[in-house]
Amino acid sequence: MINEKQINYLLTVAEEKNITAASRKLFISQPALSRMILDLEHALGTKLFIRERGNLQLTQAGEIYLRGCRDVLAISTSVTKKIKDLKDSKSGRITLGVTSITGEFLLPSILDPFEQAFPNVELVLMEERMSDLQEKVISGKADMALVYQTDEQELDYQLVLENPVYVQIPPSFYNERCKGKKENERIRLLPEDFSDQQIILLKKGRGLRVLADQFLKQFQITPSKVIETDNIHLASSLVRLNKGFTLVPSIIAYHFSQNNNLSFYGEIEKYPMERNLYCCYRKSRYLTKAEVFLMDLIPRMVPQNIT
Repeated sequence: MINEKQINYLLTVAEEKNITAASRKLFISQPALSRMILDLEHALGTKLFIRERGNLQLTQAGEIYLRGCRDVLAISTSVTKKIKDLKDSKSGRITLGVTSITGEFLLPSILDPFEQAFPNVELVLMEERMSDLQEKVISGKADMALVYQTDEQELDYQLVLENPVYVQIPPSFYNERCKGKKENERIRLLPEDFSDQQIILLKKGRGLRVLADQFLKQFQITPSKVIETDNIHLASSLVRLNKGFTLVPSIIAYHFSQNNNLSFYGEIEKYPMERNLYCCYRKSRYLTKAEVFLMDLIPRMVPQNIT
């Protein structure tokens, strides 16, 4: 019968795709790790890994077995958490996966009230790229993660924050086109307002870039110039210097508008954009009282209204 330690060994080998790298990470000898895998393959009567281009790849049987191992690990963890929660719901540990941007603009609002409610529950942050967060939850390395995608069948998702995306407007455009607007009145934009204008975009692969590209393509808009960056702070600063428009989610726009009186935001008529935030966790996983509290806390504590 395979135990939790052996499951962790197999998951690490599958992740590292290399026995040597996995053995270093696990602090065991390479021969011992190789022997464990060989013994398991012998007991199952099939190969779990094959060597391909210098890397270890899971066979079809290996993928099935590893999926089952993850399920076993998840059930074991869930049962342990449920029993512990019954005995003492005020202590424990939550590993929460976030991107650096989500962490920066969301966590300062929730850490203090969470710690006041659960002072003995350790909240551990795991910062990863958005594309990697769901896999961290599936593999059990994170208990939960804050994500925008909802496409993994092994995960459940709970909406924690509605997050519309606004257009940050250059001060020069605001002064020229938006005179007479009431203070804090959100500006309504038309697709043609972007024709022959400069646009500042996050680099390809980022979620906001996908939204921007879809908008430009649908309305056949050709900007006069495109500036690319990986830094949303820089994008916002360039807008304030009249270098173009950019897209900003509401939770970030709120902070920018509080810290700078040259931040102006608008919406595109009949073309709403959003980056709603979800908390994901493994299906059928028991959620502790602290985890439920954390998910409920986010929409109550995170400021985002810029009107």
